[in-house]
Amino acid sequence: MIRRPTIARTAALVAGLAAALFAPPARAGLPEWAKAVAQSAPELPEGMPEWPSRTLLWERHVIVSPDGTWKIDDRKAEQYLSNRVDDIAFHFFAYDDTTKIKRSKGWHVPPGERAHRDVAGAIDVAVSDTFLTDAKARAIALEGVKKGSLVFYEVEAEAKPYALAMRESFFDEVPVAAARYVVDLPPGWSLHHAWLPSAGPEPVRSGSTWTFELKELSPVKAERLGPDPFAVAPELVLGLTPPAGAAPPTPAFRDWSDLGRWWWSIAKGRDAGGPPIQKAADDAISKAGAGAIERIRAVTLYVRDRVRYLDREVGIGGYQPRPATQVFNELYGDCKDKGTLLRAMLAAEGYLSYPILVKASRPDTVAESVPDLEAFDHFVVGVVWPKDAPEPEDLASSLVDVPGAGRLVVIDATDEYAWPGTLPAHLAGKRALVVMSEASVLVTLPAGDPTTHRIAKTAVTTLGAAGSAAVKLEVKLYGAPAEVARVECARSAVDRRKSAEDDARRAWPGANVKDYAVTAESSDGAYTETLGLDLPAGSSVVQDGVISLFASALQDSARVSLTKRAVPVVYRGPLGLRYDATLAGVPATAETPKPEQIAGDGWSVVSSFDRKGDAIHGTWRFDRTRARFEPAAFPELKQMWAAASRAASPAIRVGP
Repeated sequence: MIRRPTIARTAALVAGLAAALFAPPARAGLPEWAKAVAQSAPELPEGMPEWPSRTLLWERHVIVSPDGTWKIDDRKAEQYLSNRVDDIAFHFFAYDDTTKIKRSKGWHVPPGERAHRDVAGAIDVAVSDTFLTDAKARAIALEGVKKGSLVFYEVEAEAKPYALAMRESFFDEVPVAAARYVVDLPPGWSLHHAWLPSAGPEPVRSGSTWTFELKELSPVKAERLGPDPFAVAPELVLGLTPPAGAAPPTPAFRDWSDLGRWWWSIAKGRDAGGPPIQKAADDAISKAGAGAIERIRAVTLYVRDRVRYLDREVGIGGYQPRPATQVFNELYGDCKDKGTLLRAMLAAEGYLSYPILVKASRPDTVAESVPDLEAFDHFVVGVVWPKDAPEPEDLASSLVDVPGAGRLVVIDATDEYAWPGTLPAHLAGKRALVVMSEASVLVTLPAGDPTTHRIAKTAVTTLGAAGSAAVKLEVKLYGAPAEVARVECARSAVDRRKSAEDDARRAWPGANVKDYAVTAESSDGAYTETLGLDLPAGSSVVQDGVISLFASALQDSARVSLTKRAVPVVYRGPLGLRYDATLAGVPATAETPKPEQIAGDGWSVVSSFDRKGDAIHGTWRFDRTRARFEPAAFPELKQMWAAASRAASPAIRVGP
């Protein structure tokens, strides 16, 4: 990781906190702001509410000092609408080593007891299980919460951030009546803002005070193949600029090159190599082919597989990579450490490269006009592709043209499940910063295509005596599908095998799985599974005298019900499905199916057939370049699914 955790709301680590938090309750009156909210709290809705609670107010007030320090006042008021909640309410205020909590309090007003006040208990907890991090949260807890309860939280903190930029998500897991972000600036300072992922309201300005407010927010519910509710919530990005001549110790980024220069200054020289690194790079490349990608891939695999990933986010170490020589000697590090070692090894073999900062965890985090460090949380490497070297077809998803740097192949040395030279699907299409010493550049990483992220199946079915059959199935996965399979296999090879065998039995009902083999990573980057199946006479797959040619074609094309669906259908990325099927031993009277070819907006389906002797061969291809279908495009989505099903439906009559 390369990010620093922002001061934001979070919900985690609830279990086991109650015993540490609760002491005999103290009594205290509500603060004035909470009284006003309590007096105007709406009536509880009748019946079963859609949400168990709602946020009546969330407000953060940040007062910026001329030296760049911040005073933060955080307030939140919630109303519980149902008994479908635990009787303990938690509030989390996330912070790191740049922040000190000065005061934290909570009040509970039970229904019908406006004068009753219980002050909450509080404790600091870690918010990550990574190797070493200073990310924490102040947890405030209130007990005895029930339907009709009002709860209030207040946190005061001081912060000395690494940069004069702010980022705040307005996401909440329940509806929010009013959310407000207020910034007080010193005289002469200016503020630039942007909303993500789409436009938001303009601020109200009074002198040096800027107020951003949203009302009546409702979270998007999580649905299968739906958008991430957190990723689509409004997010505010602020950049602060001191007046000309002022030089606070905290840097201000006027553009993305400013940010790149700051990062370059703290990372400068840390990619230096030495004789041991040179020897390791030589040894890795000595076993590779002569092509540029084979040599780059060999060095990448050395770093990916030998350097254990361990996250380190303490102080400036949240941004600054450790020296390549230290990472090489200790053989562990996070993404920026592994990427820095990779750059040192590549340099030893004459390959120039650049750091690339990107957000791995979610999309739409870069505000073009407001640079900030929290736009990124991951480090990959852009290797300058040699001008005279041919570009292999499988590099299409990783190559990007960068002004001032050339044509770069993007390599992730951290993702142990991705094949080097194939851009992982969670990075595809994202905005990223190519860091150079003077003029860093924002680029859009390649979106990928169905050739990169694909599943290729080959099935040979041989008919035997008395209606029996044998199937030899090979499944080769590339790109994102291969990553998913490797993750599942690493988690449990037994479960992965069971899943593959269950899929085969669903495609060929009544089949007995005779053998199974897997190659997790072959020389072309494929994850390969092979299965042998026996279909006994009388099994349902052939009992009607008809056998499906593309028996498992649709298993890899996910579908969801569109009835009453109000959110988009979002796939992980482009996908290509290839199915080559051969049915041997068919009678001379069996008809060869007719080909299909249909295309729509962002997809195509093609099938073709031929016959040689007693064997019928068919090819089915499905390409989807489009990854998102808004509700207005659901007719297009239905057409795509219908076309894929129709083209995959041919069956061969093998009996009377």
